[in-house]
Amino acid sequence: MLHHRDAFLVKDVLGLALYIAWSFVFWNGSLLFESVRGEAIIGQSQIVQAAFTAVAALAIALSATSLSLRRRAVCFGVLSLVSSVAMVIGALSGYGDAPSDWMVAAFALSGIGSAFRLGWEERLSVRGVGYTAVGAALSYLVGFGLFVSVSALPSFAALVVSACMPLVAWGLMFVPRAVESAGDPEERPRCDEGEAAPTALLRRIPWKLMIALALTFFGYGATRVGGVAGGFEATGIFHSVSPGTPALASCSAIILAWLFYRWKPIFALYLAFPLIAVASVVPVSFDPLAGATLFCTALVGAELVKYLVWFFMIDSIMKRDMPALFCLAVMRFSQWAGSCLGQIGADVLEDTAMVTIAVLISLMVALLILIGFPFSESGEPGALSRDSDASDPGRPEEAPLSFERRVRLLSERHRLSPREYEVLSIWVTGHTAGYIEEKLVISKSTVKTHLNHIYSKTGTTNRDELLRALEDFG
Repeated sequence: MLHHRDAFLVKDVLGLALYIAWSFVFWNGSLLFESVRGEAIIGQSQIVQAAFTAVAALAIALSATSLSLRRRAVCFGVLSLVSSVAMVIGALSGYGDAPSDWMVAAFALSGIGSAFRLGWEERLSVRGVGYTAVGAALSYLVGFGLFVSVSALPSFAALVVSACMPLVAWGLMFVPRAVESAGDPEERPRCDEGEAAPTALLRRIPWKLMIALALTFFGYGATRVGGVAGGFEATGIFHSVSPGTPALASCSAIILAWLFYRWKPIFALYLAFPLIAVASVVPVSFDPLAGATLFCTALVGAELVKYLVWFFMIDSIMKRDMPALFCLAVMRFSQWAGSCLGQIGADVLEDTAMVTIAVLISLMVALLILIGFPFSESGEPGALSRDSDASDPGRPEEAPLSFERRVRLLSERHRLSPREYEVLSIWVTGHTAGYIEEKLVISKSTVKTHLNHIYSKTGTTNRDELLRALEDFG
C-alpha cells in the first residue's frame, strides 16, 4: 500500500505529465494530423502563443489570492477546456481549405490554456524543492511516454485522446479532493486579507530573480526564432527531433538545477548562460543535426536558470508564507514575457548578427544581476529568504512565525482538507477529541478518522510529533 506522500507523488506526476504530453502533441501534431500547422507562419504563431501565455499568467497572479477552492476548480476547469479546444482547432486547420488564421488562434488558445500547468506546479512546490525536482523530472519522462503512445494511434483516435488529456488532468486535480472533503463546505484557509493583497505580495517578490529570468528567456526566445528553429524548418526535421529534445533537456536541467541548488547555485549560472550564448553564436550550418544540437543546448541553459529560480521561489513560499500559485504565476509571466519580447526582437531585427548581439547583451545583464544576488554558498534550503533579508540592513528583523501560521503552513504542505485543518488547529492546542466533537458538531468516529488522516499525511503518529513538525516552521 502506498504511503500518502508516494500516492501524492504518483498523482502529481501523472497530472503534470498529461499536460506535458498534450503540449508535445500540440507542437508536433503534423506527425499525427497530417500537416496540422497548415500554412500558418510558425514565427507568428510562437509570438502569439508566448504573448497569451504571459497574459494568462498575469491574470492568474492578480486573482490568485482571491480564488477559493471552488473558484479555483472552475478556473482551472475552464483552462483545461480551452486547451482541449486549442488542440481540436489546431488539428482542423490542417485539413481542406481551412484558413491559416485558425492555427494562429489555436496557438493563442494554447497559450491561455497552458496556465493550467500552474495548478500542478503549485502542488509540487508546496511540498519542497526535493519533491518538486523529482516530480517535475518524472513528469517529463512520463509525458514523453504518453506522447509516444498517442503517436501510435490512428489520427482521429490520437486527436480524441490528446484533446481529453487536459480534462483528465483537471479531474485528477479536483474531483478526488471534492470526494474526500464531501460534506465540508468550508474553503481551504488562506492568508489574511491584508497579507494576501496583491500589492503587498508584489513587494515581497524577489524581482531581481524575475528580471534575470525574463532576460534569460529573451535571449532564448530570440535564439530560437532567429536561427535554431529556422534550421529545423529548413531541413524538415523539426517534428522528428522536437518531441524528445524538450523532455531530455528539461530532465537534464532539473537534475543540474537541483544539484547546484544544494551545492553552489552561482556555478549553475556559469554553465547556463554560456550554453545559450553558444547556441546564439554558432551558425546552424555548423550543426550536423541542422539545429537540433543547438536547440537542445539553448533549452538546457534556459531551463537550468528557470528551475534554479523556481527552487529559490519555493524557498520564499515556504519561509515567507507566500501563496504558491501567486509566486509561480509571477514567475511564469516573467519567463514568457521575456520569451515573447525576444521572439519579437528576432523577428524585427532579422539580421542574424544583430540578433546575436541582442542575445549576448541580455545574457550579460542577466548574469550581472544574478551574480549580485545573495545566493547561499552553503547549499542549504532557505538560503534565499535568510540571505536576501540580511543583505538589506535597513529591513526590520521579521518576527517568528505565529503558531496559527505554522499550522496553516503544515496544512498547505501536506494538502490537508479544510475539515482536517480545523481538527488539526484544535488538536495541537491540547484539546481532547471530545472537545473537537462538540466544537465541530461531528461524531467521535469522524474525529478519529480525521486524526488518522492527519497523522498519515504528515508522517506522524501522535500529538507530540505534530508539535515537533510545527516547530520546524519556526
